[in-house]
Amino acid sequence: MKGKIINTINDLLAFRKRTSLILLLVMSLASAGIIVVNIYSVRILSSARAYVNGESEYSKGQKDASAYLINYITFHNKSDYFAFKNAIGIPKGDHVARIGLMTPPVNYATVKTGLLAGKNHPEDIDNMIWLFETFKNVDMFKKAVEIWTEGDGMIDELGQIGTSAHSEIMKGSMSDDEKRAMIAAINKNSAALTIKEQAFSETLGNISRQINTYVFAANVFITLIIVFCSLTSAAIMIRTLSNSKKKIIEQNEKLQLINAGLDKFVFNVTHDLRSPLASIMGLINLMDDETDLEQMKEYTLMIKESLERQDRFINEMLTFIKSKHTGVSKTECSLSNIVDNVIAQNSHHNGGKRVHFYKELELTQIRSDALKLQVILNNLVSNSIKYSDDKKPEQWVKVKSYRHDAEVVIEVEDNGLGIRPKDQDRIFDKFYMSGDNKKSSGIGLYLVKDAVTQLDGKIEVRSELGVSSQFRVIIPFS
Repeated sequence: MKGKIINTINDLLAFRKRTSLILLLVMSLASAGIIVVNIYSVRILSSARAYVNGESEYSKGQKDASAYLINYITFHNKSDYFAFKNAIGIPKGDHVARIGLMTPPVNYATVKTGLLAGKNHPEDIDNMIWLFETFKNVDMFKKAVEIWTEGDGMIDELGQIGTSAHSEIMKGSMSDDEKRAMIAAINKNSAALTIKEQAFSETLGNISRQINTYVFAANVFITLIIVFCSLTSAAIMIRTLSNSKKKIIEQNEKLQLINAGLDKFVFNVTHDLRSPLASIMGLINLMDDETDLEQMKEYTLMIKESLERQDRFINEMLTFIKSKHTGVSKTECSLSNIVDNVIAQNSHHNGGKRVHFYKELELTQIRSDALKLQVILNNLVSNSIKYSDDKKPEQWVKVKSYRHDAEVVIEVEDNGLGIRPKDQDRIFDKFYMSGDNKKSSGIGLYLVKDAVTQLDGKIEVRSELGVSSQFRVIIPFS
């Protein structure tokens, strides 16, 4: 009988290990996937931005060339003709680059020289070449290249008008009617080119918007995979432990302790997964209305950082479960770094609405359990944002720390919705939710109270409904 029990335990452990490894592999691949998606999306958007900037230089050069040529035809000033040649050299440089990119084998030296002549930034040139070669057969990009080609044809026409005008002026045989005809041709050419330039920019804008949509969908999809794998992993752990508990009665007490630890692990993971997801959704909401490519690149990097922080958090929660059997692990830790990490993780919640954070840390270095402090502060700050009052002109969260005799006091205060007096004595109970509250799972403050208790501390709450809330965590200094 004993042998069967041992075999059952080994089988269950092996199954859990295999399944966990598979889920870990899937989550790792998903995390790598979201990083790759965002890196390439940033490169594509940066390259598209470079082409838009290049188009503005192209347009300026064309318009300057038209203006100088009209002046030359009108006043016969040679300096205007030289200025015309210099200005028209900008779109002609882009023309050289396009021909070089479309003619195999590509002469990259010629292409780069053409792009530089078109006044494109040197740091953008490699990305512009990469975008052209990567997407030259994609319909929308092909459309942009076709517009570019048509525009280059009109630039050639403008150049021919300039050459003809110069020849006639040098001969001294240009009549007033010929002047008027040439100026009319230049104006007609300029108007047609303006339409092409606008169409080129609009096409690139459509490409950028489509990329935003694809990146949004990819981020949401991969994030859901990560969440699904995390929840599935937790569910498998619970199911495995539940089955083993039924078959091994003599180890029931030990299994119950393990199961309780795993329950807390699930509560922590599922509760704290909402923080980065809410942050990502807030950033995505901002990206939906953002047109500045540099700003969107910053938002994308923030999304990547949020996911990396959550990956670290999951690993830390595994350490948290192990610590249940070894007690509190007190080390020298930076309270300032912990607060900064918590603020960074929660700074883009609240649907993209800005919440101001204030730090007043008189005490920045303490000897305590850094992971438990992270759990405490993350839940308190997350709740402050979750129950912020958007009717107030400024929504803020303040984190303070100071020493009082032999104790450390950490305060998290906000000007949110507040807590009803009758709820203040029960908010730390597991699964307790006040009134018709649908924002909470009823576990966050329970985890806070549990972590504070493990640190031999206590927590106090002061709140006025509709005005503010303040949580005071009091723990031993060392």
